[in-house]
Amino acid sequence: MSVIAQRRLEAFVGLMLSVIALGGALYTQQVMQWFPCPLCILQRYAYLLTALVFLMVVIQPNRRWLSVAGVLLAGSGAAAAFYHVWVLAHPMQTCGVDPLQLKLNALPWVSVWPDLFTSDGLCSDAYPPLLGMSLPAWSGLGLIVQCLLAVRLFSGFFRPSK
Repeated sequence: MSVIAQRRLEAFVGLMLSVIALGGALYTQQVMQWFPCPLCILQRYAYLLTALVFLMVVIQPNRRWLSVAGVLLAGSGAAAAFYHVWVLAHPMQTCGVDPLQLKLNALPWVSVWPDLFTSDGLCSDAYPPLLGMSLPAWSGLGLIVQCLLAVRLFSGFFRPSK
């Protein structure tokens, strides 16, 4: 397999991970009535933006800056996810209705797709675990995988071509 084809395949895996995560987020919100908090919305933004980055890598696999953007976006999303895990482990902490929630809900694209971007939950709400882990823990794990994929894509620029 050529280097370009492998880069595209790895980017496609990252893209599909974002699509699955966002689909799962919408499912838990619409079907299970688990409402997202501000930290959940930040994770959704990270998945949406990494999806765009990985899509651009699929289209143009020779852009090194896209890999760097993927690392930064996925890493930031993972930080939000693991902070969310920390909030769940410390119930006295909350991010509730705070300035972050107000600012996130005031962004212009929230009115375009309110189901995906409206924050109306509390960060300290503990929903039942999925396969033994909380949703923020799964989200953080997915974002770490995306971060590693982006690092691998970036490091591919320094490998000799076959």
